[in-house]
Amino acid sequence: MDYTGYFRGGPGLTSADTSRACYALNGGSPGMKYRLGNECDFYGEFQLAQGFKTEGIDTRAVLMLNHWTGATDTDGEGVKIEQMFAEAKGFDVAPDATFWIGKERGRRGDVHIVDTYFVEMAGVGAGFKGQPVGPGKLGVAFYRTDGDAVHPGNRVNAEWVDVPTNADGKLNLFATLTKGDFDGGRSGAGLSLRHDQANLFGTGLNNTLFVQFAQGSTSLNANFGDLTAGSKAKAWRIVESVNGQKGALGGQAMLLLASQTDGLGARTTSASLGGRISYAFTRNFKLLTEAGYSQYKAEGSPTAKLAKLTIAPTLSTGPDFWNRPEFRLYVTTAKWNAPAGNVTGQPAFDGETRGTSYGAQVEWWF
Repeated sequence: MDYTGYFRGGPGLTSADTSRACYALNGGSPGMKYRLGNECDFYGEFQLAQGFKTEGIDTRAVLMLNHWTGATDTDGEGVKIEQMFAEAKGFDVAPDATFWIGKERGRRGDVHIVDTYFVEMAGVGAGFKGQPVGPGKLGVAFYRTDGDAVHPGNRVNAEWVDVPTNADGKLNLFATLTKGDFDGGRSGAGLSLRHDQANLFGTGLNNTLFVQFAQGSTSLNANFGDLTAGSKAKAWRIVESVNGQKGALGGQAMLLLASQTDGLGARTTSASLGGRISYAFTRNFKLLTEAGYSQYKAEGSPTAKLAKLTIAPTLSTGPDFWNRPEFRLYVTTAKWNAPAGNVTGQPAFDGETRGTSYGAQVEWWF
């Protein structure tokens, strides 16, 4: 049986009579909250997977439970099912394809420093993946959402991935169709391109580029959007991310540009630039520094702006940027303008435009 997981948590403080505060713009595109020393939640996910082989068929059952609380301490509500599905590979009609049914997160593409999956084909569905077609691998899946019995919806995802484009480079294409299956439900479509490049320009750095478009009831991340949104709702996003390690120095940086028009034709543009640097003074002691600037502008309104800086001395199992677990102390300071509003959600910050928080955090994947 395979066992994997992830969790993060730890105490934090801001000032007297104030709950722990984190800083993020409350509008614009997802993916503009730089997470180091800026996560006020308590989160963990734990997965069990058991593989079998019967009559030449490889099968696997997967169960992942998770818990999330949007504050330092847990709320006692217990765990939820994040994934529960079965998959099999080796059927004679398509021996290279993997067939699956259940609740599955599917293929995802993220930028770690903002904890955002810009592609996330997740949900309850059925499909196949990994079927060789031309230079790449094809996958198709159908998803149904009916947690809201009054507003159910259908979604079809198709992927063509691992397509070689150049030396150390691969292209991945994700297409999405959605339809609200109720009176007033609308259709939608989306297309995402992700290019993964290793050894960028011979530097040893890794680069990921997302170029995405969605319209109607489809979300930019290849999932369900607003199932009542019509064709006037349109969005595009470009995300550029680079990461790497050179000796004691490692890190990741991101540039995001986005635009979203709602069903009434109102447009919001977003931009963000930031990065995290890790420097290992010894094998087990690193200093992390993360800085980010984000802004968005809704049509007819002033631009909301937020800048954030974190410094975090860190103990780790190794000197690499990706080594985990990390045991961190941190100080985070942020400054924003009045149009951004209360970026913390804490009443003590009503009318404020700056804040500083302190704390400790563990982050671990295994």
